[in-house]
Amino acid sequence: MSGDTSSEMTQLLSALSLDGKPVAESRQINGSVFEFFLPELVNTLVATTVETKRAAERLALGLETEPEDPAEQPEDAGNTEADSSAGWVELPDDSELMEQVFVKLEAVGFRVGRRLAERFAPLNRRLVDTLDIVKFVCKDIWMLLFNRQVDNLKTNHRGVYVLQDNKFKWFLRMSGNCGGAAAARRAQPYIWLPCGIIRGILESFGVSTVVVAETLGLPQCTFQIKVVSDE
Repeated sequence: MSGDTSSEMTQLLSALSLDGKPVAESRQINGSVFEFFLPELVNTLVATTVETKRAAERLALGLETEPEDPAEQPEDAGNTEADSSAGWVELPDDSELMEQVFVKLEAVGFRVGRRLAERFAPLNRRLVDTLDIVKFVCKDIWMLLFNRQVDNLKTNHRGVYVLQDNKFKWFLRMSGNCGGAAAARRAQPYIWLPCGIIRGILESFGVSTVVVAETLGLPQCTFQIKVVSDE
């Protein structure tokens, strides 16, 4: 366990803490912990969202909140179990439900992003220009979270910024039998959290944005930041 990686993990967990209090430097954690934590976070949010929807459907039909007989469980009841051999979470084929999962994950990331901005914003200079804030994300924040900087940053100078990471750290350990579009779909929830982190950081500097991400092939990942006009 390297000291640098442990320190980075400590700072990230501090940002994730509910009370916002810093984690003591003496209580450092291996940098790989978050890579194990993230699939569990995604799996839990998917599973709870699925169960909440099923409970609402049963209530609407006048049924008991919980099925009395295990045989009444839907055939796809196990579809949200994590694929432990590949680090994946099996996603339900329900766009409305996955939109709810996106909102939850993005909201978690948003809170983390605001706390990261509060703690790591440069003290020796004031970030006012949006491009400088995005560069702060690409360099300082990416180094903090992923131990590397973004590979490429592009902008049209009209409020759209594209960040490209060719070796996104949270994708490096993922594997499986599927590839192409199937792998991209399964990987999607894992980039909703950093979408929220990016949006939270920019919001802390007074810049409202919409952040979306996509992957065309693991471990590559692209984030698009679009500044929302106040008009």
